Formats: sequence, structure tokens, C-alpha cells
Amino acid sequence: MINNKDKNTHPVNESKETTTIQDEAKELDMNMEEEQINQEEIEMERDQEDKLEGHKGLTYKSRNAITGLLFVSPWIIGFLIFVAYPLFRTVFFSFKNVLWSAETGYTYEHVGFDNYKRILTENIEFSVAAQDFAVEVLIYVPVIIALSIIIAMLLNTKLKGTTLFRLIFFLPIIILNGELMENMNDYGGLSLDVNGLIIGIVHKIAPESMVDIIIFLFDTVLEILWYCGLPILIFLAALQKIDKSLYEAAQIDGASGWNIFWKITLPTIYPLISVTIVYIVVFLANFDANPINDIIREARFDASKREGYASAQALLYALIQTILIVFLYLLTKRREKGGART
Repeated sequence: MINNKDKNTHPVNESKETTTIQDEAKELDMNMEEEQINQEEIEMERDQEDKLEGHKGLTYKSRNAITGLLFVSPWIIGFLIFVAYPLFRTVFFSFKNVLWSAETGYTYEHVGFDNYKRILTENIEFSVAAQDFAVEVLIYVPVIIALSIIIAMLLNTKLKGTTLFRLIFFLPIIILNGELMENMNDYGGLSLDVNGLIIGIVHKIAPESMVDIIIFLFDTVLEILWYCGLPILIFLAALQKIDKSLYEAAQIDGASGWNIFWKITLPTIYPLISVTIVYIVVFLANFDANPINDIIREARFDASKREGYASAQALLYALIQTILIVFLYLLTKRREKGGART
């Protein structure tokens, strides 16, 4: 008899809950409509007051739009001066043979796509460096992201000195360029080949056949760690925003640390992977040790190439970066959708 009553009352409870939810949704829609009507009435009243006060031609919305443009105008001016104009000038130069002299200044000879043809057919150095850069990005980006997530999770734990460790990992971003970077490189701060003290120790404790392999692995790991500074901070900020009650509920239900990572941690920080991809690709492309940057700089001062040739190289390099970013971004978005479907 008890089971029959439960069976009879269960549909009634479900219908009551459904009705309650529908009523709440209707009330919410009505409240939103009322707020929208009230806002429109307020704007109409303000427009009427403006007309009475003599503000002809400027409605409340128009003044808000003008105010917004005034706030955004510094960014717009900076974008036009420091981004749009240099980009337009670079595109213009890439189709020209640019010459400069003290008497005549800049002179431009239109050559069409000749600069691009020379780069792709004659300049083997640029093509090889571009291929190496593409391979390096495709290998380094997954490794940097994975390592950054691991280090961020370690720094997110309750340990003494985490602030110091965060500073240490972010330090390369501060000193990665400039004179300090050159001095560190000269004294073996970025490679074992230059550091005579450490290379001597490696020769003593390792067989001669393994020395080159150890140096290569050390240099590669050190270089990757230098690239992890900002991605670690991005993932660390995302980890700190995860509600601790989610972890507690998962642990109560008997979930392992591995399951918690795949079901809670990774889905939460996954949207930031796309942002990190853009940063890593741009950072690798503009790194001082990247040989493509030296090739472009040297082309500017080569009498047979000059600014037009260098501009074409810069645009091709930017195109390669864009293709890599779009490819990796779409790759991660597909995985995200696939994970959502599963």
C-alpha cells in the first residue's frame, strides 16, 4: 500500500514543481519586460526634458554614444598611429623597391609581387627558418601548456613560499629582453655550452657520448621553462577561482584526484588554453633568439633587398603566425566540443 501511495503522489509532486518553475519563469519575463518599458519611459522623459531645455538634435542615447566614444578615443588614436599606419606602410613597402638617399629621401619603384617571389624562390634561409619555426611552435605549444598547468596546480597548493616561487617563474618575462638578457647569455645563463663551470662538471660525471645529449636536453628544458612564466599565472588565476566545494563534494563521492582533474579542474581552465596559445605563438615569434627576426633586420640594410624586401618578409612571417594560431585555436575548440558531447 505504501508503494502505491508513493507512486500516486510522485507525479503530483513533479507536476507541482513544473508548474512552479513555469510560474517563476513567467514572473521573470514579466519583470524584464517591465524594466525595459521603464527604461524606455525614462529615456523618453529625458529626451523631452532635453528638448524643453534647448538641447536640439542630441538625444539621451546620442549623448551616451558620444561619451563612450570620448572614453574610447585614446585607444582608437593609439591604434591608428601605432598599429594601423605602420601596418599600411609595411604593406605598401612590400610591393615596392624602396631606396633612400640623403638628397632625394625615399624613392619607391613599384615591383608588384616580385619581393614575395624572391623570398619564396631565392631566399632559402628565410624558408628554412620559417619551417623550423612552424615545427617548433607545433611541438613547444602543447609542452608549454601542459607544463604550465602542472606547475600552476603545484603553486595552487597550500605550501610555504608559494609567492616566491610565483615570482621566480614570472621572472623570465621581466628580464627576457634587453642588456640583462644578453649578459646572462654571455655568461652561460641560458645554455650549458657557454657555462664552463657546469660543462666541466657534466664532463666529469657523464660519459663523453652522453654529454651532447645532456646539454641538448638541459637547454631545451630551460628554454621551455622560460616560456612558461605568463601561462602559469593565467592558469593559476583560473585555478584560484574554482569553488572549493566542488572538490569537497567530489571527494565525498569517492572521486580520485585523477577524476577530479579531468572532470572539474581541466574543464574550468580549458577556455584559457586558447588565450594561452595566442600568447605563446606571438612570444615565440618575437623572441630575440628567433633567427627569422635577424633575417628580417639584416634584409633592411642589404643593398639588394632594403625595406621593401624586409616588409614582404615581415608580412609573410605574420601570415605564418596567424595560420598557426588559427590552426591551434580550431584544434582546441574541436576538442572542447567533442568533450562537451561526451
